[in-house]
Amino acid sequence: MSFFKKLNEQNNNESILPTDPYKLFYSLNKKEEGIENLRNGQKEVLKNYISRKGEKYLLIKMNTGAGKTLVGLLILYSKMLETKEKVIFLCPDNQLVDQAYQQSKKYDIPTCVVEESNSNEFPEDFLNNKAILITTIQRLFNSKNIFERDKIIVNSIVIDDAHKCVEKVKDAFTVKIPSNIDLYKQLIQLFSDEFKRQAEGTFSLIDQNPNSYMKLPFWSWLDKKTEVINLLKPYAKNQNILLFKEDWFFSNYEQYELYFNSSAIEITPLKCFVDSIRTYKDAKHIYALSATFENNDSLLFDLNFSVDSIINPIEPKNINDYGQRLVLSPERYCKDFDNSKDMKEIIQYHLSKEQNILVLVPSFRESNLWEQLGAKVLKENIEEELERVKNTKKNFVVVVNRYEGIDLGGKACNILIIHNVPKYKFIKERYYETINYTLNSNLTAQTIEQGMGRIVRSGNDFGVVYLLGRNILKFLREKDNFKYLNNHTKKEIEIGIDSLSADVKKENIVKTICEITDEVLSQNANWLTFYQKQMSKKPDNPIQNKKDSLEIKEIERDAIELFNKGKYEEAICLVDNILNNKNITDEERAIYLTLSAYITYGIDKNKSNDLIIKSNDYSRHMFEPFLARGYSKKQLKVGNQFEKALTFIQKFSTINDAIATLNEILPKLVYNESNPADEFERGLKELGDFLGFESSRPEKEYGKGCDNLWILDNETALIMEAKSQKKTQNIISKEEMGQLMQSIQWFKDKYVSISNVYGVSLQYNNQKEPTANINNNIKVIDNLSLSKLTENLCSYRDFLSKNNISNLSKESIKMEFDRLCFSSDKFVNTFLKNIIERK
Repeated sequence: MSFFKKLNEQNNNESILPTDPYKLFYSLNKKEEGIENLRNGQKEVLKNYISRKGEKYLLIKMNTGAGKTLVGLLILYSKMLETKEKVIFLCPDNQLVDQAYQQSKKYDIPTCVVEESNSNEFPEDFLNNKAILITTIQRLFNSKNIFERDKIIVNSIVIDDAHKCVEKVKDAFTVKIPSNIDLYKQLIQLFSDEFKRQAEGTFSLIDQNPNSYMKLPFWSWLDKKTEVINLLKPYAKNQNILLFKEDWFFSNYEQYELYFNSSAIEITPLKCFVDSIRTYKDAKHIYALSATFENNDSLLFDLNFSVDSIINPIEPKNINDYGQRLVLSPERYCKDFDNSKDMKEIIQYHLSKEQNILVLVPSFRESNLWEQLGAKVLKENIEEELERVKNTKKNFVVVVNRYEGIDLGGKACNILIIHNVPKYKFIKERYYETINYTLNSNLTAQTIEQGMGRIVRSGNDFGVVYLLGRNILKFLREKDNFKYLNNHTKKEIEIGIDSLSADVKKENIVKTICEITDEVLSQNANWLTFYQKQMSKKPDNPIQNKKDSLEIKEIERDAIELFNKGKYEEAICLVDNILNNKNITDEERAIYLTLSAYITYGIDKNKSNDLIIKSNDYSRHMFEPFLARGYSKKQLKVGNQFEKALTFIQKFSTINDAIATLNEILPKLVYNESNPADEFERGLKELGDFLGFESSRPEKEYGKGCDNLWILDNETALIMEAKSQKKTQNIISKEEMGQLMQSIQWFKDKYVSISNVYGVSLQYNNQKEPTANINNNIKVIDNLSLSKLTENLCSYRDFLSKNNISNLSKESIKMEFDRLCFSSDKFVNTFLKNIIERK
């Protein structure tokens, strides 16, 4: 063929290709035989896109494995054909870049990538609007990116796996300083006085406790700007610390915050400065591809998506593209289920049926259990190993901390075990989770749904998913967490509950599970009928309209952007709009008061201090003010004990979940040298919640006060110091009583005076040294009292087991609490004992 004839044919083909992405698909010259046509869900999304393609921001939600990547590529190709302008496809990592690139070639979609051998230059086809650039989101979001250097303007951006990309964007703006370098120690030393003033106990122990963390008050950060910058400047070219971030950091210092734990310091902005990248800011269209997650706040807050784009995503209505999953969490149905022994039998059964098993765990430490059960932990050549799994049988493999980017759909793998999920990506998330208690639930839900999509990836797929591990179990037990799951996943979890009822006993649970999974994996007609019937039901709790909460996040985002521009008064007005909203929680009010104080600090320090004081009225986790407060003590406001105990039970998904939680508390409440103090104190905190008391761990939560605080009612408080690891023969010491007296004084300084304040020592003995001073309000819960308390808890557990959540009432709980001496007045008289002289 003539060379020029070939070029003419190429030009003619380009000119006649349709700009409708749906029609475009059928005009492409597919490179491989047997490539499937568009699925129904893909068709529906592409058709709906046409009527909305003029919008700047679009969220496209499709189930994992439903073909989001192809949809995104078709949309970008159609945009490039229509506008003759540049388009880019962003992925969270190089592995997904390669997957998207390989898929584009199968469908003859023109794409290109930045070659590693020439990583500072764009491909010519991209520059000439001839091909979609597929690259990582990190290549766009760094302060020395080549897009800014070459002043690249694009028509459209598609962000694939959007929630993972948001994490990468946050990471791009976060300065991380590991604890093994001098800079970590220098910064901690610089701010040590303020850390001690805020929470001396937490600060002194932080290097010994990997779960402890602190946030630096904003005023210390702002006041010591010069010192911080001088410390960080030598690290500006350090690739692991400031390189690719230094321009953002030094230009926007006032909008950064410092968090630290024993492993690292993280310096992170109030929000990501995505508009500082002109390529992103000036793009005419930005489309996010996401799995069907329920919480998309981060797209709005960090990537500047609109409220309307989040509320009205493009998503297929037909759920047939999901496939079938039987989701089992055996620990929820059988309190004695053994993840080691019982799962070993279940695994051996699946392997005997020549089935492949994939296990997902968050760390190598948690892979040890599965390795002991015979699994192969994939550490090297993971892609090759997974390819081998696809083509062979009886594989039992573990993948660590990877809940996306694995495709074992079809017949490749039908058994998935998710054993716990990562808790937090950033220290900042851990800090705000302590205050607001919702962030980790959202992350857990997203990770579970990502993981579940590894083996069921199309409408023809089916499989069994086991959800195991403490943090997953805790998530599933609380029904309020289900709002973070999409309706499809919620229904599948309910099917699992129905399949393994509360009547399942320890002696037959393994046999029952094997029989149930057999029916699923053999596609038994009874299973198919049951599954389809259950999935066709309308959800009990339809998705709530999230517009109000999204609008609050939008206002917060806009306020921070105004603050960044130096428009303090306008920013404060926006935060005031949030504070005037009566529907925000106390914890949210405390957070927004602190944000207002942060912004106000630059123009009125006294007012900023007043706002910090006010924030303490709404949450005990807020900063101590930087100026002396016109001191006002907190007023105790405790609700009805029995109503609170009922509300606590009602947060669980089933009565079995409540009982299982109680079963976890009981072994923590023992006096034993080998029982970790933190476990004992956590058990006390959880018990107080169960009994309807205001329960907290002041020393743990904000570095001051007693180990545990129970406020029983408006006139009674127990100030508790736990000595659970003392030897049984050791008696109460003078030093312990001195510590208890200090904690009582801390309480009296913090709260308005009440009638009955008891100092309570929790330890095996009720005898004291002669030099230990006490008074009538100093008591002990000794071993006999603790044994009686746990015995009565077992009776309460029996009471719960004879009921379900719907038929419990405030009155029935009151009667039971009176019988068991759990009501506030009887509790004091029954379980608090006098301390006596040593005999």
